[in-house]
Amino acid sequence: MVGVYAVATVLGVLGIIVWVILGMVATAVAGKESLDPEGRFGLAGRSVVAALAGFGLGGMSASYAGGSTLLGIAGAVAGAVAMVLVGRYLGVEEDADGGSA
Repeated sequence: MVGVYAVATVLGVLGIIVWVILGMVATAVAGKESLDPEGRFGLAGRSVVAALAGFGLGGMSASYAGGSTLLGIAGAVAGAVAMVLVGRYLGVEEDADGGSA
């Protein structure tokens, strides 16, 4: 199972890096606003990327702690839920009219 967690971690972290880079390009380069992942995928896309990274990190941490496979899966699910909540509540700020700041 550690291999599954490792792949999920790598894909999640790469997803976060790509998300940030595309967001920066969309705001810095004129005419590239369509690249903004927040505008394209919104909260659902952000949640998927965060869940993937959290699943891998939580599962790998629980697995290396010496627990059983069931404990590793529980840690992976807990990590995914925690990262989705972090992505939701520490994500993009919205101004009064609902637009992103």
